[in-house]
Parts: sequence; C-alpha cells; structure tokens
Amino acid sequence: MLDLALPGIRVLDLTRLLPGPYASLVLADLGADVIKIEQPPLGDPMRYALPSADQGPLFDLVNRGKKSLTLELKAEEGRAILLKLAERADVWLEGFRPGVMARLGLSYEQVAAVNPRVVYASLSGYGQRGPYAGRAGHDANYLALSGFLALSGAAQGPPLLPAITVADFLGGLWTALGVVAALLQRVHSGRGQYLDVSMLDSVMATLTLPVADWLATGRVPIRGQMPFTGGWACYGVYETADGHYMSLAALEPHFWQAFCQAVEQPDWQGRQRDQDQQTLATEIAALFRTQPQDYWVGVFAEHDCCCEPLLALDAAFSHSQAALRGLLRGSRLATPLCQRSGHLGDAPSLGEHTAELLGELGYPAEEIHRLQQKGVV
Repeated sequence: MLDLALPGIRVLDLTRLLPGPYASLVLADLGADVIKIEQPPLGDPMRYALPSADQGPLFDLVNRGKKSLTLELKAEEGRAILLKLAERADVWLEGFRPGVMARLGLSYEQVAAVNPRVVYASLSGYGQRGPYAGRAGHDANYLALSGFLALSGAAQGPPLLPAITVADFLGGLWTALGVVAALLQRVHSGRGQYLDVSMLDSVMATLTLPVADWLATGRVPIRGQMPFTGGWACYGVYETADGHYMSLAALEPHFWQAFCQAVEQPDWQGRQRDQDQQTLATEIAALFRTQPQDYWVGVFAEHDCCCEPLLALDAAFSHSQAALRGLLRGSRLATPLCQRSGHLGDAPSLGEHTAELLGELGYPAEEIHRLQQKGVV
C-alpha cells in the first residue's frame, strides 16, 4: 500500500486495448488524473471485447477511475483540441505503430513544442527502431520471439501459452515505471522527456533465470528441464488423490528438511540434489496421490516448508490472505500499490467527460455542440 503519489498529475492516454490502458490504470491508482482519448463513434475496441458485447468487465477492470474524451484525431480541430489539452498535461501515452503520431502532427517534438515539461511515452510491440519496428504483433508473438514461449511447458509437450498476456502487462508496468521516473527527473531538470517502451524488450528483460543459466553453462536451457520448470523434484506441481494439485517449492535445504519431516520420509532428506531427479519426483508424485488436497493442506499448515494448494480463480480471491489484502472489491480489481481504503472509481462511458473537459479549455456550449454535430468529438 502506498499513499497517493501522483495527485495533480494529468495524463493524456491515447492508448487502447490492454497494455497502454494498464499503464494508465497504475498511474490512476497512484492518484493521477487520467483522460482517456477515444475515437468517435465507437471508442476503445476493448469496450466491446468478449465476454460481453456491451461494455463489460474487461474494459471496466483496466479503465476504472479515468475520464473519457472523444476526439477525431484525423480532423484538424480534433488535433487542435488535443494540443490545447497537452499544454496543461504532464504525461502523454500513445500505443500506435511507430510513425503514426508524427503523421498526425502529434509527435514528441510537436507536443513538446507546446509543453516542454511533458513526459511522452510510446508503447509498442517492438519499439521505435529496428527491422520489426513497424510490424504488427500480439502477446503470443512477443513471447515467441523473446525466448519465453520456448521455455514454457513440460519437457515432453508443446510450448504452452500462459494464462495471462504477459507481454501486455509487463509492457504496461514498465511504461508506468518509466513515466514515474521521468516525472521525478523533471523535478530536477524542469523538462520532460521521451520514452520508447517495447513489449518484446519488457519480456526479455525479465528472463533473468534462464539467461543466467545460459551464460553460466553455455547451453541453451530446455523446456521443462530448468530447476524451476521441472528439473528439480523439490520444485514442482503434484497431483493429489482427488485430482487437485499441490505446489512444492522447498528450494532451501531447511525447507526441504521440513518437507521430508512433514511427509514422514526421512530417507529423502539427503536426496534433494540427487543426479536422478526424475526418480525422486516420481516418488513424491506417488506420495501426493495417496491423499486428497485438503489432507495435504492440513499437513503443511503445521510445517513451514513452502507447500501450498493450487486454487481455482474464485477460491484464490476468497482465500483468507487475498481477502485481507483487499485486491478484489466488488467488481473492481485493485493494483497492489493503490490506496486500499480508497474508492475505486467506475470506468467512464464513451465520451462521458467530453463537455466537461472542453469547457475547461474555454469552449462554449454552442461550440461543443457544433463539434459534436461535425463528428470531431
């Protein structure tokens, strides 16, 4: 939990779908005033993403607490409005392919000309430079090209996609971190700066464990055979008698000793680093299959050895630890640093704050009406 760190900071968020909106969600939870810029007449496609044809939980979860302003950026008047907003903004987020903003007359240089203090962040799949800079991509592509996907899954099976879009969320988090760092640097310099964040880079920068293994041995790690992906018996997932699973992560020797004592297998204590890890894993698997998950939960409640049950999503959020931390509040999912005592605002309807924000810029009601009739807002 963190006290609101960004009150008074205004963010213009031109991104859509998931990575950029997640970055601005983090900033909103830190107290920033986030204005979501959406193209009329439909706005962010995430509003209509599955599982709902109407504005549903997916859009709400990543856009709560923001304001929505509709602007047609292909219209000169729409771009003029956005640049007026930029004069008072602190942060500009965009997630278009490289070159799009420049073609619209909204590049960093053009925005900084009206506001030198702006922190301008571009989040893209491959970054602003390189042979793939202009190439389309989605999360699975970034995971595939990064080496991440080749390492995911069991040794004898195919690569497995993770349950979340890893590159999207990592890209969003790195963008938010970069923005906060640039705002801090601006305190000393008085000027903003440009940030180039790549989702491919964001994934590759987290591959510390496999890269360390590769650099140390000269061998490229193999799926399902690294210490944390099936190579060590003391770190794995084991099925129970009722078809559920337990996660064992008794890495340190004292945790391994405690585990062996808990399951009454003293002969295993000296085998944690046996050459034949597969035989040990087979014996552990056979033991776990003798009892249901609840039995093992009771056993390990009394022993500090890093062994916990795998929970389904609903059970995970109703677990006493998660409930105490307060991440899920009604239909709102909080980020870890947001004020847990504070109210998590609703996601805006499309263009909900258009008239309010244009009014702040000095546009009279009749002019706002004219812009609406023209399709600019």
